[in-house]
Amino acid sequence: MSKMRLLALAIPIASLVPRLSLADDMKPIPLVLTRINETFYQATAALVVDVLTGMGHSVKVVDGTHTSAYQAIKDGTADLCVGFWLPTGHERAWSQVKDSAVELSTIYEGARFFWAVPSYIPESEVSSIEDLAKPSVRAKMNKTIRGLSLDASITTESLNAIGVYGLKNAGYQVIPGSFEPWKEALNSAIKNKAWIVEPLWEPYYFNRIYSLRPLQDPKNIFKGRNRVILAAHNGVREKLPKKTLEALSRMRVRLEDITDMDVDINVNSVTPEVAARNWINKHPDQFKEWLGHSPSTAYHQNTPFRF
Repeated sequence: MSKMRLLALAIPIASLVPRLSLADDMKPIPLVLTRINETFYQATAALVVDVLTGMGHSVKVVDGTHTSAYQAIKDGTADLCVGFWLPTGHERAWSQVKDSAVELSTIYEGARFFWAVPSYIPESEVSSIEDLAKPSVRAKMNKTIRGLSLDASITTESLNAIGVYGLKNAGYQVIPGSFEPWKEALNSAIKNKAWIVEPLWEPYYFNRIYSLRPLQDPKNIFKGRNRVILAAHNGVREKLPKKTLEALSRMRVRLEDITDMDVDINVNSVTPEVAARNWINKHPDQFKEWLGHSPSTAYHQNTPFRF
């Protein structure tokens, strides 16, 4: 058979061999993940890290405030960020970074901000934020509403709420601060059966351990529920192997799962990493489905999973 004949046969045969894309052929790269230093964000991030580690990546985790975490994903000092609440929860922050970052995946849905009152306050008297302005309610309610840092959306929206609902004229004020005064205000009120308004959000362990009732928000200041995303700095997605991107796209948990981990951290005093691993140990098939395979031997050596 002539060389030309052999060449003619080889060309169609070669065309049948599947070609690997660059993403198929990429090796796992080291990653820097920034997370907001609140326990429910930390638990979510720990679960993302377990997925990335299971896919062969080494991950450095950097905790920070909302401001520092979002700046890191914007300037590229972090590759990944957990996380943004979209479309409305963190819309202002996202608008400031969206030219430098992309949505990589949705981790869970249903996150929201709201105001709540203890359930011992009769719903017939207080069911809506509007009710706080009623003279009968004002006479009983603590009119100091504790917020968190000024870069936290729950604080900025709470400051907005007292204006929109006319509560400033009724004597209410939102005081920005840290977690400890915010927690202590609620604990003290519940102990004494005092009337209090608590700016809150889901997921958070308070919703599990306290009997709290969300207030209706007829003016939609808190803008409903959100999806919680994993964001990546521009160009990072293109550097990730296809299998990693597929694993992240399959990773999806419920709001209740994040709350479970948050309770584990705050009630059982475990680290976010241990809380995530405890959750995985209870859902091994789901975790394996995310990865598309069982975790690597090296992964097992570094984590106390019971598969």
